[in-house]
This record gives sequence, C-alpha cells and structure tokens, in this order.
Amino acid sequence: MVNGSRGIGSASSQAEEIATKIRALGSEVLIIQAAGTDKEAPARIVRAAVDKWTHIDIIINNAGAGDDCLLEDLTYELWDKILNTNLQMATFLVKESMPHLGKAPRIVNISSVMARMGGAWATAYCASKAALEGVTKVWAAELGQSHNATVNCVNPGPVGTDMWLRDTGADVLAEWDVKMKETPAAPRIGTVDDIAQIVAFLASEESRWSTGSTVNANGGLCFV
Repeated sequence: MVNGSRGIGSASSQAEEIATKIRALGSEVLIIQAAGTDKEAPARIVRAAVDKWTHIDIIINNAGAGDDCLLEDLTYELWDKILNTNLQMATFLVKESMPHLGKAPRIVNISSVMARMGGAWATAYCASKAALEGVTKVWAAELGQSHNATVNCVNPGPVGTDMWLRDTGADVLAEWDVKMKETPAAPRIGTVDDIAQIVAFLASEESRWSTGSTVNANGGLCFV
C-alpha cells in the first residue's frame, strides 16, 4: 500500500527498489498503488492479491500518515486524511479480506507509542493509533474461532524512517533526541529491523497462542 501524501512518483520508485530485493530472495511481489484516503482501495488491493495468490495468509497494516499541528490548528481535512489512512484503510482492508483468508491467517496492526504517551501536536494521529489498538482486540474476538485468525498489534517508538524524518518538525525531533538517550533498552532511536523482527514473529505459526495483544516495541520508552 502506498500513502498518497508521499507522492506517487517517489513512492513507486521506492516500492520497486524493495520489490527487487524481495525477488532476489526468491519470493513473488505484487505492487499496488493506493492512497490511504481512497475508499475503493481496500477492495481493489484484496482483489488483486486474491487474483494472484487465491487467498490471503498475512495482513500487515502499516500504511500511515502523521500530522504536526496543535488542536487549535486542526482542520476537518487533516482529521479525515489521518483517520482514513491510519484507521479506515486498515479496517476495510481486513473486512474485504475476510472471505479470502487462509487456514491460519495472521493480522498485525502497526500502532505508535503516541497512542499511549500522547503529544501536544498530534490529536488526529494519536486518536487513530489508539483506535487501531482498540479494534485489534475486537478483531481478535471476532476472527479467532470463526476464521482461525490471530490479530495483534505492535506499538513502536520513533523509528528512523523517511516518514519520521520528513514529517516531524525540527523542534519535535530535538525533543525526541533527548528522550531517546534515556531509553532503557539502548540510548538510540529504533531501527526498522527492531520492529520487523517482532512483526515477523507475530506473523508466524510460532505466535499462534498470542492474539488481541499489543506488543511494546519502543525500547522501554513507554511501559504501559
């Protein structure tokens, strides 16, 4: 899935680079461009995946958009963009996938430490990520015995991704830099691999007895 706010051109190029690496490992890849605000996107994504692979075994809801404004500056347009990308897309992607889920599907939602810590600049973002943790429990209850599915969530702290560096203001980045130096696990920002290892476990057969949970993956930045 591609978040339209990133720009289709650059996102498409980045997706192709990742696809090339995946193919080098001997796996197949299907790239589908979709804006997080597009209500037709979930059905289109699922249809394309099923046409290629006949069923769906793993869903990683990792499409995301952030905001950087105080409540007094929040607009309906920004609210809709963030909630649609971070929550609506994930919800309807899972809904559209239900008739096509495999024998033991794994669903992993990606939240954020901001869902627990809050922040004086991210009303819509915090709301969307907290809601995603909430629906993780609902889907675990609904899809467990009916579809033999597990549904879990990962709560990362700051990770040195392009989106984090691009969308986070300089003042906020400086504040986080100070906080991360006190992170119990290590005095640094998280890496993509830190999170990927946890997601890979939750998407595996070995995680079969874990469902409805949110795993803190923030180095101890937030214990709640």
